[in-house]
Amino acid sequence: MNKLQRFVMVAIWCIQEDLSLRPTMRKVIQMLDGVLEVPFPPCPWPFNITS
Repeated sequence: MNKLQRFVMVAIWCIQEDLSLRPTMRKVIQMLDGVLEVPFPPCPWPFNITS
């Protein structure tokens, strides 16, 4: 996985609306360093977009 993709995926994990889904800072550092695998993050916002 290239660095940019890893950084973006970690960022999406960090902006989850549900606080319980957000990783700890320790896990964030480990994911950015490549120590931990970065799982594919869920969509940070629901698809209910109203006009």
